[in-house]
Amino acid sequence: MLSLYYPTWSFIHRTPTGLKLAVLAIGSAALFFLPDSYWSILVVAVPLLGYLLARLPLRIMVTDVLRMAFLLVFLLITQLIFNEPEVAATVIARLTTIILGAQLFTRTTKIKHLVASVEKLMTPFKPLGANPYKIALAVALMLSALGQIMGFIRQVRDAQRARGVKLAPWAWVVPVLVLSLKHADDMADALVVRGLD
Repeated sequence: MLSLYYPTWSFIHRTPTGLKLAVLAIGSAALFFLPDSYWSILVVAVPLLGYLLARLPLRIMVTDVLRMAFLLVFLLITQLIFNEPEVAATVIARLTTIILGAQLFTRTTKIKHLVASVEKLMTPFKPLGANPYKIALAVALMLSALGQIMGFIRQVRDAQRARGVKLAPWAWVVPVLVLSLKHADDMADALVVRGLD
């Protein structure tokens, strides 16, 4: 499994995984109560501040932001077609904050700690037929996949530039979808081999 963990000695790294996961979940849900306003863009500063507090190198933060740039441009264009500018700005601010928050979480949390925490949270549901380990693994895969998909977008755009392909806002969608599906198939095969199907 792809791990984006970057070790530094910060209080965010030392914060219990369960608490970080709860903050991420509650914070993401709270974003949907943001009023539609250009001021909502300022909420993006929260995860960026988290990067600084986590003592992550500037290049890590820049890489994570650039990886999602093309996706955000595409989404902004589609939002502006169907919504007012203030609504579009708020939607993009929410999405950016959630993705960067998830990236920050994976940068400061080891996969094994994430799996262990989610598995512990899901244990009470075991009598109902839930498999805590599989649920925990699914959550870990989902969070790590965010960074992987952002990497695919940048990889495709770089390849298109190198070949002189016209950079239409939607030109990356199909190649990224193909790469993402292939990645999902590879992960599924790996899980089957390990008896986790």
